[in-house]
Amino acid sequence: MNNYEFKGKWIAASLNIEDRFAPLFKKEFKIEKEVKKATLYICGLGFYEAKINGNLPDDSVLNPTHSQYSSTIYYRVFDVTAFLKQSENEITVELGNSFYNEFTTVWNWQIASWRATPRLILDLVIEYKDGTSELIKSDENFKVAKNGIITKNSIYCGETHDMRNTDLEFKDVIVVDAPTGKLTLQEAEPIRRIKEYKVKEIKKMSDGSYIITAPEMVTGWAKIRFNVPKDNVITVTYMEQLKKDGTFQRIGKGEGRDGNWWPENYIQHDTFISNGEECLFEPKFSYKGFKYIEIAGCPTQITSEDIVLYKIASDVEFIGEFSCSNSLVNDLHALMHRTILNNLQGKPTDTPVWEKNGWLGDLNCGLTSMMYNFDVKLFLESFTTTMNDCFNEFGSVPVMVPSANWGWQNSPVWNTAFVFTAEALLRFCDHKEFVKSVYENLVKFSKNQIGALKENNWVWGTKGLADWVAPVNSENDEVDPNTSEGAEICGTGFVYKMLESMIYISDVLGIKENNEMFRNARKNIYKAFNENFLNKEKNIYETLFWEQRGKRGKYRQTSNLIPLAFGLVPEEYKNAVFKNLVDDIKCKGYHLDTGCIGTKFILPVLLDNGENTTAYKVLTGTTYPSWGHWLSFGDDSAWESWETTTRSKDHYFLATYDEILYSQFAGVCDIENGFLTFTIKPVLDCGLEFVNCKIKTPQGVLKVEWQKTENNNYKINIKIPEKSTVKIILQEKINTTVTGGEYEFIV
Repeated sequence: MNNYEFKGKWIAASLNIEDRFAPLFKKEFKIEKEVKKATLYICGLGFYEAKINGNLPDDSVLNPTHSQYSSTIYYRVFDVTAFLKQSENEITVELGNSFYNEFTTVWNWQIASWRATPRLILDLVIEYKDGTSELIKSDENFKVAKNGIITKNSIYCGETHDMRNTDLEFKDVIVVDAPTGKLTLQEAEPIRRIKEYKVKEIKKMSDGSYIITAPEMVTGWAKIRFNVPKDNVITVTYMEQLKKDGTFQRIGKGEGRDGNWWPENYIQHDTFISNGEECLFEPKFSYKGFKYIEIAGCPTQITSEDIVLYKIASDVEFIGEFSCSNSLVNDLHALMHRTILNNLQGKPTDTPVWEKNGWLGDLNCGLTSMMYNFDVKLFLESFTTTMNDCFNEFGSVPVMVPSANWGWQNSPVWNTAFVFTAEALLRFCDHKEFVKSVYENLVKFSKNQIGALKENNWVWGTKGLADWVAPVNSENDEVDPNTSEGAEICGTGFVYKMLESMIYISDVLGIKENNEMFRNARKNIYKAFNENFLNKEKNIYETLFWEQRGKRGKYRQTSNLIPLAFGLVPEEYKNAVFKNLVDDIKCKGYHLDTGCIGTKFILPVLLDNGENTTAYKVLTGTTYPSWGHWLSFGDDSAWESWETTTRSKDHYFLATYDEILYSQFAGVCDIENGFLTFTIKPVLDCGLEFVNCKIKTPQGVLKVEWQKTENNNYKINIKIPEKSTVKIILQEKINTTVTGGEYEFIV
């Protein structure tokens, strides 16, 4: 789709970059004829809220999507016909800072190349029934007030609403330079309030504050009714965990985990100043991750009737459903689904509390789980565009995007998400046109990775992000996220696997001139990998580098999972390497001993090699370190670390068991061309009595249902979308190819 060419000018209020209030822009105009159609084209940076005669154009929030503002900025288009009247009209737009003008220093946001005061561009195109048209555009004729209700706002720290500021002073706007980023239509789903909750519990504390408990882990905010005397100041603070004594833990001003990152402010901290009238208070330009809310300074009683909780997320469609005979597995599935959704905030974030960043290692881990559960075609197109923009700007893909020139170091275990996401968009969505648009940079990026390996004798060095947050082997110890074994095996393995994906992408797009280079590089990597890391006497993979952290043992499950998962083990060593892996898992009481990278591969490797019972025991374990251990604490979202001292409890990159529920237990795998072709190969003897799976694919609804019968056979019912061609493999008894229709098998 061609982008709209704006006629309006970029306008702003006369501000200093450190000003935190939200400017409110206004334009009054008169309509004397009957309106046929009215369309609003708008971009406001960092966030905007537009109203026509007091009406929101839709129910979305936190517009627009966060992007690499120096390269791409998103505008949206609204049909506002219903809101105009044949008389006096008014359009208002309030602007928040978002990441466009953020002062947090941890990730260099304060020195971002794009950083500037909030600014606005809009065109309101009015078509009349008599065939004429009129354009209301942002220019010198707009007015702006700087003394509105929102006196402070920050994406991290929250906002202050002074309800006493009702006498607004509108003054002339200034015309400002356009941002360097290209105005681009936002096609990805906007963020919306997608779920509403009542509070689970309200507790009044001895200091007069209230602690509100949500029914589950939420990303979003609360809408609270206050009716207190004028000038009363109330604070509303959000957090995932309480202190051990049940009191509230604020983060910031040196308090709490990583509180030194914000030395002068608390994060997730809103302030309400009363005008003496009853008000409904909810934030507008920030979001929070929370299970608990502290309300302090309120002199009146607060009840559950005064509070509504909202989950906000990118409004992607839920396409995957899974249930089975094991309630713990069902709870784990719901946990991962909830955690991913909480982190779909225009970009896939790591945590909605501390960082709110698009870390690529997290995406590399959770990508397949995400694809099975949600329609993220447009969401990931937008995020891949950001990766592409960063490559153009920095000559590499940073470890997190968008990026303000932070985290640009080359770390393939993280930034190969650029390639793997493009591959996923082809396989699950058949999104060829978009992938072709970034293909040139995918090739350049791959050549850079090949060059980096070649300079180091075809293996990665010890430095870089790798198997983050592996257990320290004592559940109550402090988390140590860093690897003990370095990045050599993971880094080398991820480049090897990435090149396989590049060959696949090139074949699908019909652009094959680089494939020989990719294959030759893979041969060199394979040889060097085994020369450097395979201990042929012990039949294990290991690195010479070692840095003792916690009580970790030197046999690393991840160091052996990576070569097994990526096809790097010579055939004559495969059985022995796999046996040593299984023996280590059993020796550890059927526990994994992996960080985020190894955790993604442990269940697929076990199931692919027939260790179904071992895989099931790992999946359903409830003691440290395990996923069930989280459930034993009553938690319903994924932890950032295995230890009870974990910082975040809303972090999806360790809960990647979820992909095997679809790919192994339901058996939906080998997906190509948006489910035009795929395989159904369920692991029937996996420890479950039944599995029900449903996926809304681009070709239609797919269902796989199986159950164990009384005589220990399996009854399998499959519904295939009409246009799909599917290979069905059921143990060693059935191997057939079918097209759309409904099928029943007994094996």
